[in-house]
Amino acid sequence: MNEKIDIDAGKTKNQLAVIRKAVFENLMEGFVPFPINRKACAEWAKGLDIPRNGNVILYTSYMYQLASLFRQYEGIVARVGRLAGVKPLSGIGRLIVRPDRAEMDRAGKILSKISRLLKEAGTDFSYLYDEEPYSGAILLELGMLQEFRSYGKKLSGFLESRGIRTVITVDPHTLNALSRLREMSLLGAEVKSYLEIIKLRPSNGRGNAYVLHDSCLYSRYLGMGGIIRKCLGDAGVELKEDEIVTGLRTSMCCGAPVGAVNRALSDRIAGMRVRSLKTVSENILVACPLCYQNLSKHSDRVADIMEVIA
Repeated sequence: MNEKIDIDAGKTKNQLAVIRKAVFENLMEGFVPFPINRKACAEWAKGLDIPRNGNVILYTSYMYQLASLFRQYEGIVARVGRLAGVKPLSGIGRLIVRPDRAEMDRAGKILSKISRLLKEAGTDFSYLYDEEPYSGAILLELGMLQEFRSYGKKLSGFLESRGIRTVITVDPHTLNALSRLREMSLLGAEVKSYLEIIKLRPSNGRGNAYVLHDSCLYSRYLGMGGIIRKCLGDAGVELKEDEIVTGLRTSMCCGAPVGAVNRALSDRIAGMRVRSLKTVSENILVACPLCYQNLSKHSDRVADIMEVIA
């Protein structure tokens, strides 16, 4: 736990410049952080008969579909960020990175299950399909508050134009970003997590005993650690706890948020976190697509909570 990690301030500054220029410009132009195939990202909803229009939406913000792409993009940003000057930045914003088919299929199963559980709980909702915008969470989490505000106004205007009054989120980064926009009085729509709505029974759960890796945003900043544990308990999933490894004040981050500016640091934090979790259980659960991407590189026994709920 006392490993020394060197941070190159100059490289970090360059990589932040890449993000500021490329990601922010893409968001302001097209509501996505980098060029993507939006229709492919909405394929998970095919055949589920989810309406396109309505004042309540299930909002994926592309987080599950594109979680693996964020890591790819981090690698590209890291390489370009080592170069000096503005010229290397000019093309990165238009660079298309493609998700792995298996990852997209996995994401689709998780989102389909969330959709089914919401319907079983009696919730009517719509989905924006290939018109869905990204939340802008990356801007907030990298401290780009001016850019986050600017994009937040654009996002809010889009949602208002569609008559959307309630947004149901599926991940902590989106929930946090939209909650902050509400605090800034930039978003009028009500914001909820699907975890606050679904109703589970003991027959929903399956598998062995698990240790839960808490998302920093869900558990520390949004106060949802208890809600997640209640959902798992209601489904009959057995959790193992440790006052240090899974304690609210003592547990570690997965390392994902720093990946955009220091990939090596992100990976080392993830490895340390997996080693600590394995002292409690070999079977690790997460409730965040970015946590999954970071931790699953160090263990093949990491699963999303929706993957152990029937």
